[in-house]
Amino acid sequence: MKPGQHRSGSAETFEAARDAFEQARSVILPALPAGAFDEWRRDHDWRADLNARRARGEKLWTEFPSSLMRCVCCGVFDSHKPAESYDHRPHIYAAQNHGGFPIR
Repeated sequence: MKPGQHRSGSAETFEAARDAFEQARSVILPALPAGAFDEWRRDHDWRADLNARRARGEKLWTEFPSSLMRCVCCGVFDSHKPAESYDHRPHIYAAQNHGGFPIR
C-alpha cells in the first residue's frame, strides 16, 4: 500500500467494526495495483525464510565470503586466481580511467 492508504480504527461492536471494514475495503481494494497481493506474499515468504534461517543459527546468503568478482563486461572471475583476471583487466582499467566505477 502507498502512504495514506492504510486504515485503522476500532468500534463498539463487531457489527460496526465489520461495516467499517467493508466500507474501507470497498475503497482501498480497487486502488491497489495488479499483483499487490502476490508481491505481499513473496515478501512475506522471503521474510519468513529469513527469520527461520536466523532462528536456526544459519548464515544468511550475504554472509558467505566469496572471491568472485564481476567485470564491467559482465564476466565473472575469481580474484584469488590472477590468471582468470587477465582478460578482464583492460575492461576494468578503461572503466576506472573513464570514471566507470571507483577504485576501492
